[in-house]
Amino acid sequence: MYGLSLADVGGEIVVGNTRLSVTVVVTLLLLPLLSVISYETGVEIAPVASAQDPPTCKIGMPIDEWSVEQFNMTGNGMAGEEDQWWGDDTGPTYGHEHCPLQSSFSTSFVLNNDSAVGLRMHLTTGWKYTFSVNLQNLNQPDEKPIADVYLLQKNHFERYEFDFDSRHNEWDGMRDDIAHSAPWLQNLIIWKPFRDVHSYEKLHEVDFAVALDHEERSYSLWDKSAEIEEMFLLVESWDNIRDYDAKSQEVNYSVDVTVQVEERFSLPNWTVSLVCCSGLIGILAAPFLVHSRYMKAGLDVIESGGGDMMPHLDTAPERAPTVPDLTQPPEG
Repeated sequence: MYGLSLADVGGEIVVGNTRLSVTVVVTLLLLPLLSVISYETGVEIAPVASAQDPPTCKIGMPIDEWSVEQFNMTGNGMAGEEDQWWGDDTGPTYGHEHCPLQSSFSTSFVLNNDSAVGLRMHLTTGWKYTFSVNLQNLNQPDEKPIADVYLLQKNHFERYEFDFDSRHNEWDGMRDDIAHSAPWLQNLIIWKPFRDVHSYEKLHEVDFAVALDHEERSYSLWDKSAEIEEMFLLVESWDNIRDYDAKSQEVNYSVDVTVQVEERFSLPNWTVSLVCCSGLIGILAAPFLVHSRYMKAGLDVIESGGGDMMPHLDTAPERAPTVPDLTQPPEG
């Protein structure tokens, strides 16, 4: 009735399946690009699911277990031995995600010999964090304490934990070899402070500030969404794998930590690209603008005052102009 054959119906089905397949393939190829865009803009494509959701995070909320976790690190440091392949269960609990830290606070620790204490926090953009750490000697008040202070991200803190748990295991000299290996090998194995600069060693007090330009997140092929990179403030009194740290002093310290949080205005990251691209476009467009103005310069009409442009005399000539005689045309 409509002139439609089975071949036409089959062709439409094949075309439809082909379009669906192409759409699925293009979507899979765009997933890495979407993850990069979400990292730059700070917008999550898929929110992180949590078994225990934190309360509503807001400015001025009290400092509690949803904001900061305080922990101690102890143990015999013999992880890796035949009878002790795992370290002692010390350090942060990672029970839940923290709210972004937006309120100032202060706290105190007792730092025992050959141990470490720390804070687990969620630093975020739009705020400036000023850390003040002060140590006092509990055993010998007249002597100045010596310790190390580090600020680490979560992925490097996991390496730090292994370094701490195996601090008394020399691994048949391998520990010292790694500490003095090539820089590229150290970057793969040894933990590093945040931005490679927030390490303060062999001191008794320190003040430093941190401000984030973007939300610190980590990505993995096995995770469905980005994981927030929490920060760890560490104060230690043990001999870690770094060369220039303070050694164990065989004394106990009292540690006072103050974190001052101030609101900070910062331009969006895309303004840098805008300024750089604008300057580059201006440099490229300058020759064309100069050439255009040069070509238009000769097309302007100049209004003259009138009269003949040729030079002439205003006085009468001294001689009368001679006019040749005209010959008469022949009569015929």
